[in-house]
Amino acid sequence: MIPPAGPQPDPAQAAVFNADTLAELEALFGRSRLMELLEVLDREIAARLDPPASEPARLAEDAHNLVSSSGGLSFHGLSQACAALEQACLNGAEIATPLGAAVHAAHHARRAIATLRAA
Repeated sequence: MIPPAGPQPDPAQAAVFNADTLAELEALFGRSRLMELLEVLDREIAARLDPPASEPARLAEDAHNLVSSSGGLSFHGLSQACAALEQACLNGAEIATPLGAAVHAAHHARRAIATLRAA
């Protein structure tokens, strides 16, 4: 079972996902299904941001897809970073900063997923 959001062994990882939400999802779906969903999210992050697309239209699409999939599994930092990246791409704004933030959040999410799946 995923520990509640109380004391976390690694405070940096605790900010990557919401442990209470993951515990609720585990209670709802069961551990096996939750681990499958995390594996799918991990593969999706890798496919969309490792490495990221170079064309803004494709990057916006990839970011858009990650907004809901990561947010639904309580990886809100990644979801928010991808939402900002999508908006920057769609608005023709500078994308280096939001892309860097999304890639950084993706890296932390993938590390957290690996830790969760190994537990």
